[in-house]
Amino acid sequence: MGDTGKQFYGLDGAEVSVPENLKHLHWWVEAGLSPSGGLVAGDFAGEKWKTSSWVVDARTGRKTEVRGQQLLAWAGEKSLVAWDMVPGDDNEFHQRLVLVIVGSDRTVPLSGVRGGNDGAGGRWEPVFAER
Repeated sequence: MGDTGKQFYGLDGAEVSVPENLKHLHWWVEAGLSPSGGLVAGDFAGEKWKTSSWVVDARTGRKTEVRGQQLLAWAGEKSLVAWDMVPGDDNEFHQRLVLVIVGSDRTVPLSGVRGGNDGAGGRWEPVFAER
């Protein structure tokens, strides 16, 4: 069961259980629910690859491991934008934006590598907007 970081209330104001489609949601994973609400961006996995994350079926809880160190935003029903390390560079702060596809082992680079360590001057952050 996820840690949604939220409390839920019924129409009468009484606290209720987490809705079924949100029970695998973690408040710290930025991407959250897929556009249809059928998938949930999950936490770090690191099993199949050094940097990977889980994508979870919102109803069944079945997990699929995808590449990507940190899932940031949904780009479609089965694709996400994520931070990931460049292969061969072991510095976790040298990340780039990549597109990951659920069910694929490949990533598509979307940006160059951001330099510096966390909090360093000039270090950029992406901004996402809904369409």
